[in-house]
Amino acid sequence: MGTYSRVNVDDMEDSALSPADLTTHKKLRADAFRTREHLLDVLGAMLEVRGLEISLPDLAKEAGVATATVYRHFDDVHELREEFYRRTVTHLVAEFEETLVTSRGRTAFDRVCAAWVKTSIGWARAATFIRSAEGYLERVRRGDDLLVRLHQLLTTVIGQLVDDGDLPRQDVEYATLTWVTLFDERVLVDLESGLGWGWKKISRHLSATTLAALGAR
Repeated sequence: MGTYSRVNVDDMEDSALSPADLTTHKKLRADAFRTREHLLDVLGAMLEVRGLEISLPDLAKEAGVATATVYRHFDDVHELREEFYRRTVTHLVAEFEETLVTSRGRTAFDRVCAAWVKTSIGWARAATFIRSAEGYLERVRRGDDLLVRLHQLLTTVIGQLVDDGDLPRQDVEYATLTWVTLFDERVLVDLESGLGWGWKKISRHLSATTLAALGAR
């Protein structure tokens, strides 16, 4: 990885710091978080244009920071891509969790579909370059923590649709896989760029297609 050493300010114990040092520590954490988010934002823009042909020095130049700064946050390009993926899924999971707190069944399904498209449309093309070779259910079975959380949320909604009579009894795992497949990033890219649809139209059509594919009554 080179000779740069990574510094994680979160490893410092807040309780061991003086008030002045604690203020400095919190500022460092906030600055480090903003820098990391900026680097991931820039990575997304670069992926859309250059695909996977990106090095950490390339990212540093594009982001307007020193190469050492990038290495303080990421060991290599693989970790950089993994963090971009995890950030995108984390945003989705947070949106879906909030939705399921205030709604259920068909209302929850419609809101999840809308949040899915609206949240994903900005990074869908970039995400196509960092897709895993593993299948969705394979990663869930492997225990990918974020995908497990996502899967639990989606299967909960499918289960509610079945319980409410909106869908017939069926294999919930298969139904969830169908839902995920129809909302694939490449589909979003095609509908937005290929057909010129906005996120609301995409959401309406994909949600209707998903329900039809699952035998909605």
